[in-house]
Amino acid sequence: MPFELVSCIWCRKNTKKHFVTTVKLWRNISSKRYQWIHKLLEQRGSELEAEMVICNKCRTSLYKERKRGGIVRIDTSLSVEPKEIFSVNINQENNSIFDNLINIGGVYGDGNDEDYCSWCLKTETETKVLSSVERMLLLCDYKIYCSPNAIRCKSGCVEIPVERFNEATSLTCNQISLLINDLIYEVNRVKFMPLLVENDSMISEDDYQAWTGWSLNNLKDMTSLISPRMHKSKHRQPFDAICMYWIKLKTNLSFRQIGTLFKIQAKEESIRKRVEDSFHAVSRYLHDAIIPSHLGFNHLSRADAIAHHTAYTETFFGNSLALIWDGTYIYCNKSEDHKLQRETYSGQKSRHLVKFMSIVLPDGYVLDLIGPFNGKENDAKISRV
Repeated sequence: MPFELVSCIWCRKNTKKHFVTTVKLWRNISSKRYQWIHKLLEQRGSELEAEMVICNKCRTSLYKERKRGGIVRIDTSLSVEPKEIFSVNINQENNSIFDNLINIGGVYGDGNDEDYCSWCLKTETETKVLSSVERMLLLCDYKIYCSPNAIRCKSGCVEIPVERFNEATSLTCNQISLLINDLIYEVNRVKFMPLLVENDSMISEDDYQAWTGWSLNNLKDMTSLISPRMHKSKHRQPFDAICMYWIKLKTNLSFRQIGTLFKIQAKEESIRKRVEDSFHAVSRYLHDAIIPSHLGFNHLSRADAIAHHTAYTETFFGNSLALIWDGTYIYCNKSEDHKLQRETYSGQKSRHLVKFMSIVLPDGYVLDLIGPFNGKENDAKISRV
């Protein structure tokens, strides 16, 4: 089966159609992104086609002339049009495109990116508009300029954007002014941005796990628990407070150090206190939201508690509720306070500790936890209390 041939719209060089999609030396220029080439074709007298391709040699030549702002010689000798050669001065004939433009050296992308993904350059995919943060990322990390209406694949595509060294960036004064404002906004955002942010595509899942020990979804779930209870302000958001709480527990950094990580805007002497207040508030709110539903005599009905019986307890006690009392302890450091030191010292363990009394159902389900008690008190004395 013979291959279908297509021709370069500029020099009429023929190639096989499947080369256009498989070889980078040919480019489809049917989209609005190449309107400036469409105008040159119209000035030359050529008719625009539904699907137009251009070879690499012609495309490179046109880009070079466009970048210099010089004269593009339009040769019709290879086309089906009458043979005549004439010159078009781009600076004079295409004022709407090139007049008063400032070339940004070292930056690529012409800003005509409303119809294709700014990362993979594909069209006809499900897309979303790039946020200001994502556009500044492309500019700073990859030297690619994107317009405010730029889009990218909604489901994600490539990790590194496709290079476009043939697309020089030439902007109007108004576009440059908007770009500078976006850069200023981004600098200020990063300057005051906390260590961990709830909705930031630049922060990976591993970052949340490394600092807090929880995934982003876990942190969001805990935030939803304390949000109705916590007072919001410009200095403290529930998500930030949750992150500070778990960072303190996981890393044992000082409250002052955590305040620096989260860019707390306050006087020097108040930073530590604000983080400490947030820590204790989160601890209290999590206790109020979680503990009553999972610990205590009131969180289970009698029928639910009996369901935790084993075959042994059912044989000996029948339908009577059976509870097991068992003392446990947590080791602690030796206190500088002499009285507290004596109360927490356990002669049996020869260490300082704090005791708790566990009330457990026969299958091991912890119904309640009572305490704390002094380390020198035994289980019998605690049970009498």
